[in-house]
Amino acid sequence: MTLTAQKLTITLAQRAVVDTVDATFARGRVTAILGPNGAGKTSLIKALVGLVTPTSGQVLLETLPLPPMAERAKRIGYLPQNGQPAWNVSVRELVALGRLPHRARLSVATPSDYASVAAAMAVTDTAHLADRAIDTLSGGEKARVKIARVLAGEPDWIIADEPLANLDPPHIRDLIALFRDAASTGKGVIVVLHQLNAAARVADDIVLMRDGKAIAHGPVQVALTAATLEATFDMTFDVRSTGLTQTIHPQD
Repeated sequence: MTLTAQKLTITLAQRAVVDTVDATFARGRVTAILGPNGAGKTSLIKALVGLVTPTSGQVLLETLPLPPMAERAKRIGYLPQNGQPAWNVSVRELVALGRLPHRARLSVATPSDYASVAAAMAVTDTAHLADRAIDTLSGGEKARVKIARVLAGEPDWIIADEPLANLDPPHIRDLIALFRDAASTGKGVIVVLHQLNAAARVADDIVLMRDGKAIAHGPVQVALTAATLEATFDMTFDVRSTGLTQTIHPQD
């Protein structure tokens, strides 16, 4: 029930963009990965989904190496930061692509496929966009449609790179609730975020990264502190706990 990075190192252009990272992610929990630009966050999650081969170390899915792509696509849903469809398809067609890992080659969609697509569009508030072409949508609408595509595949793991970008406050609120709901059903959710307070609201666990290294990793109350944030971002923060949540204010 875990996805684990063990001594993970990724070297690009002779630089360790991920440097000996140990991190364990659990199903039933939301983990937010935070850090400044260039910290290695995107490279880390690409390795977790098998899109980047580590220079050293390994990624384990429930104690075993990542399975081949066909099986991996059923179990891990990945939402890249700037992924764009190759064709100007309709919203419904794009969301339906999330069902392809569950279908035999050249097979037609089943009632179960249609139901999964409809459910994914409903929870992302995109059902009213179903017949619209992708290139007619706003940035926020496109972001929600791409999330719907991931959800339509009903993966065990949802891994998303900056999924809150381009969303307005109501849809940020709704997506945070969606991730929490997904975790409550036993899915593992891993999200790269820049919004510290959103991370404090949505996450059970935090990974703080800087220069390819994991500065801190653990439950929110342990990993998201003024000291760890200062070590990560080179600035001071006021971190206040309110019940089970934290509020973070950068200091001048």
